[in-house]
Amino acid sequence: MNIYVVDDEKAVRDYIVSLPEWENLGCKIIGQAADGLEAYEDLIEMKERIPDILISDIRMPVMDGIELSRRMLEKFPEMKVIFLTAYSEFNYAKQAVKLGVSDFITKPFHESELLDSVKWIKEHRLDRQNAELIRQEEWIQTLLNSELSEQSKSEALSQPELFMKSAVFLSIEIDNVDFLDYTGKPFSKLTLREKIFEVMSFYPFPYWSTLSQSGVYLILFIPFSLPNEETAHEAMDVARRILETSNESLGFSVSIGISDRLNSILELGRGLEEAKSCLDYRMLIGRKSIIAYQAMKSLQEKKRVQTEINHTELVEVLRKGESALIPEYLKKMNRVFMREGLNKKRILEECMEMVTVTGKTMIAFGLQPSPEETLAVRKSVLSFTILSDLMQFMEQFLERSVADIKSAKQKSSVNLIDHVTQFIERRYMEDITLQMLAEELFINYSYLSRLIKKETGQNFRDLLWSYRIEMAKIKLSTTSLKHYEVAYAVGFKDPAHFSQLFKKLTGKSPGEYKA
Repeated sequence: MNIYVVDDEKAVRDYIVSLPEWENLGCKIIGQAADGLEAYEDLIEMKERIPDILISDIRMPVMDGIELSRRMLEKFPEMKVIFLTAYSEFNYAKQAVKLGVSDFITKPFHESELLDSVKWIKEHRLDRQNAELIRQEEWIQTLLNSELSEQSKSEALSQPELFMKSAVFLSIEIDNVDFLDYTGKPFSKLTLREKIFEVMSFYPFPYWSTLSQSGVYLILFIPFSLPNEETAHEAMDVARRILETSNESLGFSVSIGISDRLNSILELGRGLEEAKSCLDYRMLIGRKSIIAYQAMKSLQEKKRVQTEINHTELVEVLRKGESALIPEYLKKMNRVFMREGLNKKRILEECMEMVTVTGKTMIAFGLQPSPEETLAVRKSVLSFTILSDLMQFMEQFLERSVADIKSAKQKSSVNLIDHVTQFIERRYMEDITLQMLAEELFINYSYLSRLIKKETGQNFRDLLWSYRIEMAKIKLSTTSLKHYEVAYAVGFKDPAHFSQLFKKLTGKSPGEYKA
C-alpha cells in the first residue's frame, strides 16, 4: 500500500516518513510535500502510482488540506485521506466530512494512532463491507434529517426488512472530546469504531454505525418478538462490552447513552435525542458511564425542584485572597449540583457564572483580564463533559485568580499607606482627621482604619502625632522659636499636651531637647 505525506512542518514529515513500522504493515512512502499545491502537482504527475492513502495536514500555505483532498478525491475517489489537525482547526476540519475523509488525528499525535488508522484502512479498503458502511452512513443521515417526511425516508431505504424490526440507539462518546481536541491530545474515532466492530462480531443482531462529532452512533436492530425487558438487557450488555473493550485498549475513555426501544427505524431521530440527553448526566456520574434513558427518566422524576444558586460566597472567597478556601467552596458547589440533580447545561451555566463573578471581582481590585484569556477560560469550561474534571479545572482557575487578587491587595495596601503618609506630610499643620483622609481617597472609614493599624501597628492619630513631634524636633534644633510656638507651628492646639507627648516619645521635655 502506497502512502503520500503532506505537511508544512518538515519535522512532522520526517517523523512520519521515518517510522520503521511501515515496512511491517506492507506500506511504502512514495512521496512527500510541504503544501497542498506542491502535493497536487506531484500527485497528478504520478499517474499510475497514485497513493492509496494521503496523510495530510489541514492548515498549510498556498493550498490547504481541504482543497487538496477535494481535488484528489474528485479524480481518484478510491483514495483514502487521513487528516492531521491542530486543536484550533476542529470546526475547519468538519468541512472535510462531506469529502469522505477516513480519519482525523489530532496533533501532537502518537505514532500508534496513525499506524492503527492506516492498518484499519488497509484491512478494510477491499472489504465489500466498506461500501455497506457508506450506505449505512447515508441512511442514518437521511433518517436523522428532520426536514424529510416519513414517506421520503422510507423510499430512501433499500432494506425494507429493517422496517420489521425495532431498534435501540446508542451514542458512544469520547469523554471530554472537545477538551481533548482543544488541548491537542490524540484520539481517533476510527479506532473507536473498529473496537465496536470487534464487539458486535459476538452478537447476532444486525446493526448500523456512523462516526459522530463526538464518537460513534450505533443502531441495534432487535426482533419485535424480543420482550422490552430483554431488549434493554441486550442493549446494556452490548454497551458494557464496548465500554470494557474500548477503555482497556484506547488512550481515551468513552461513555454511552442508550435510548428506549424504538418501534421503527423511522423513529431514529427520537433515539438520538434520548441517547444524547442521557449523556448530559455523564457530567454528574463521571467518565466511563452507561446511562439508559429509562433510568434517566426515573432520576428526573425523583429530582428536587432546582433552586437559584447564589454566588455571594464565591465573592467573599475571592476578596479574602486565600486559596485554601477554594477547595471547600467547590466541594459545596459539587454537593449542590449532585443534590439538585442538575444536568450538563445547568452545571455549565453555573460554572460560566462563576467565571463572570470572578471577572467582576478582579475588576473591583483593579485587575482587567484580557478578552483572550476570558474567552479561553469559557471555551475550556464548555468543553467538559465530566463534573470531576470540570471542578479540577475550576479549582485551578480560581486559585490563579485568588493569587492575582492577593497580589493586587498587597500592592493596594502599600499604595494606600503611601497615601496616608503623604497626606500627613502635606497637611500635618492642619486640624486633619482620618475621616477627611477617607473622603479624599474615596475609601470606607472603618476599612482604612483597620488597614492602617494592620500595616503600621499604629492608628492614624498616633501616626499624625509621631510625625508632628519629628517636625517639632527639627524646628527646636534649627529655629529660635519657643516651645509653645513650635507646638502651634506643627499643628498642636494645646502646648501642655505637646510638651507631655514630646517627653513621652523622646524622653526629654521640649526645653531640654532645645538646650
